[in-house]
Amino acid sequence: MKQANFYTPVVTAFNEDGSIDIEANKAIWDFLIDGGIDGLVIMGSTGEFFSMTDAQKKQLIDLAVSYVNGRTKLYIGTGAMLVEETIELSNYALKAGADAVMIIGPYYFSLSNESIESYFSQILDKVNGNVFLYNFPARTGYDLTPEITLNLLRKHKNLIGYKDTVTEMGHTRKLI
Repeated sequence: MKQANFYTPVVTAFNEDGSIDIEANKAIWDFLIDGGIDGLVIMGSTGEFFSMTDAQKKQLIDLAVSYVNGRTKLYIGTGAMLVEETIELSNYALKAGADAVMIIGPYYFSLSNESIESYFSQILDKVNGNVFLYNFPARTGYDLTPEITLNLLRKHKNLIGYKDTVTEMGHTRKLI
């Protein structure tokens, strides 16, 4: 039987002035790694990516890659509102040494299935490494459906995983 792998989303610690708290983040990562987690997901929803500047995101990526240093898998959330920003940050994280990136689509606007597929396809075409899609309809306003996912899988070999943040298990069953 195949062993399950467990990857945890990680909070980002900040100082009172809004700067990245380097020592607190290291302590969080050590705690999780020492606890036996198979991988860390940096800058997911609980990682406050939406409230960070580009410079802070790159600082956190560089810190995480160098500090984790292969002790566990490292995935970085790199989704942004613009295709170009997502591609740039994704390639930055992968070049720095992340094992994969996790991309949530644009949020706030309700998008058609064609627009969703086009957004992710443009990104997957230009990201130089492994990508996880992040489906979170309660926050994006739309669903990354099993049909869209299958279309993307058929076109892009770098699409290797999926985070499905939904309340209906039936959705995840359809993906499988």
